Parts: sequence; structure tokens; C-alpha cells
Amino acid sequence: MNLHEQFDDLADEMTGTDLADLRHRVDRTSRRLRTRRTVVTAAAAVAVLAALTGGATLLQLRPEDGPPVLPGVSASPSRPPSTVPSTAASTPGSPPSSPPASTADAIPGALSFLTLKAGKPIELHRYVDGTLQTVTFGTATSKDIYATPSPDGTRLAINTSPDISNIHPGDLVVVAAGGTRRTVARNVNWSGGSTVVWTPDGTTLIADGVRYDATTGASSPFTGSPQYLVYSPSGTRTAYISPDQYNAVRISKVDGSAPRDVSVSGLAECEQTAGCPTSVQAVSDDGRYVALGNVNSDPSHVYSTALVYDTVAKQRMPLGTFEHVWFRPDGAVVVTATQVKVLDRSFKVVHTYPVPAHDAGAVAFYRS
Repeated sequence: MNLHEQFDDLADEMTGTDLADLRHRVDRTSRRLRTRRTVVTAAAAVAVLAALTGGATLLQLRPEDGPPVLPGVSASPSRPPSTVPSTAASTPGSPPSSPPASTADAIPGALSFLTLKAGKPIELHRYVDGTLQTVTFGTATSKDIYATPSPDGTRLAINTSPDISNIHPGDLVVVAAGGTRRTVARNVNWSGGSTVVWTPDGTTLIADGVRYDATTGASSPFTGSPQYLVYSPSGTRTAYISPDQYNAVRISKVDGSAPRDVSVSGLAECEQTAGCPTSVQAVSDDGRYVALGNVNSDPSHVYSTALVYDTVAKQRMPLGTFEHVWFRPDGAVVVTATQVKVLDRSFKVVHTYPVPAHDAGAVAFYRS
């Protein structure tokens, strides 16, 4: 049968059929089939995506399937360290941690380094609240034994001796910036803790139990003959070696009232060094804490701090290793071989700074 004959037969079978209705039914069937294919395809895509997501989740939970992580290196980006000091309380009985270091010239207060060597220029390098100040005081003589800067750093008080080897008393001299010298008193003892001390207001010198006007040299007796006399940061209290009790430190108000002697005879340094640590270096405004240096078997002055002692709890403060400690109205400053640490009233470190550069053998001083 040829093609024409097949069409003729098909036409005969379609006799009486509504062709328009047939077209509508065919169209509806075609649309249903397309919709079904779309739904099936979408469902299949969702299933594939879910399978892939589930696989990724499993990969995240199984780090052994991921790239290797090197020891000590975080696999995720780390946040830069904060420069804001931590406010978390330190563990009692343990040295406080140190926040990130900053530049040395930002140390609060005035940290000074004084160079005093015979025949060399006398130089005072002061780091004062962010500014380095260098003050020169002429050339040191062979008789200059001990020097201490005035509170504002503009003058020096110097103990001299005509014969250091025999600890002969000498002149008490005030040197102005630039090197001009003026003798305030003669025949003044300088050995050990008798060296000259400035009062906090910078008007008076105290040496070997005598007050001297730093300008006129007028003198008057000072109560007792205090050894290793120090003033608190605000000038409200003093501390020095007790004149009445062996191996003890006396703490009193600045006018000498309310004195109390604190024994330090139970400290380990009493057995380990030449004697108990009574070389007072600093005292807090409330009189509770004292910074103490060891004693020497010779008459030379002690500059460094061995420990900080709590005179109420009768125990040393756990501050780690250091070279100097001075108090501030709101805490303390601790100097180690490499760092300057600023502490708050609870002795928690709130900031650290690198120790400023200074000459070998320079003596350190601090004023808040």
C-alpha cells in the first residue's frame, strides 16, 4: 500500500470525529506531560543538591578528609592582637601577665637615667610623658660620689669626698643645668644610706639628719638621722631604716607623726645576703607597701630593689624578677632588664614598654 492509500484509509477511520476537540485533547495531554517532566527534573535537581550539601557537611565534620593543618598554624584567619590592655584580674600569687609593649617614650611620669663618671660629662636622660629630655651638668670631678636629680630634673645634688677610700665626709653641692656649682654645706657624711635626698617640692635637701635650703644653704635639724629616706609619690609619707628596731623599716606621715616600725627579719634575704633588706627604695602613699633593697657590707649606696613588701599582710609581693620598683599614686612602675611595667593598685600589669636606651652604669630614678 502506497502512502496515498494509507492516508485514504486513515481519513475513512476519522469519519465523524470532531477534529477540533481532538486537537484540544492533544494539547492538554502535551501540557501535562511537559509539567510532569519539569517537576521530575526539579525534584531530581533538589535531590542532587541535597546530596552534595550533605557530602560537604560530612567533609566539614571529618577534617582528616580536608587539607593538612600545620602544627601551631590556625586553619582560619586569626584576628590581630588587641592593643587594649586586658582588664581580667590576675591570678593571686602569680606574676601578672604583660600586655603588649609600646614605645619607650610613652612611659607615664618621669623615668631618668643619670651618668656620673669622673672626667666625663654628667648627663641626665629623662623620659617625661612621651618626651625625651637630655640635661647636662658639666663634667664630673674625681670627688663626686653620689648624685640625685631634683624633682623637675633641672638641678643635681651631689655628695663629694676628698678621700673616698677612707669614707671622709665632703661637700654637699647643688649643680645647675649647664654645670654651675654651688656648695650648700661642708663636712657632710655620704656613706651608705646617708646620701642626700630632695624633698618632693624641690626646695630642701636632707642629708645625714640635717635639712638644707637648696637655694640659700640655711640648715635646721631633721628628726633623727634617717638612713635610706624616701618620700611617697604624693609626698604624704616617709620611710627609712628604723633607728630604734634592728632589721626594721619605719613608716610615718611626712610630719613624723604616726610612726610604726615594720620588722623584716623573717625574710630569706636576711640569711642569703649581708643582712636583712632594709635599704628602702620607695614607699606607697598609704604606707602599706615598701620597695626594699639588700644591704651592703661596704658603705656604698644601694640603688636596686630586691623585693616589695606588704607591711599589713607581712609578705612579699609576687612580682617576678626586676631591678627597680617605684610607686605611683595609682599603682607602681616595675623595671626589669628589658621592660618597664606599669601596674595598677592591685598590682596587675596594665601596660609594658621597652626599657629606654641608657649608658651602662647609669643610675635610674623615677618620679610619678
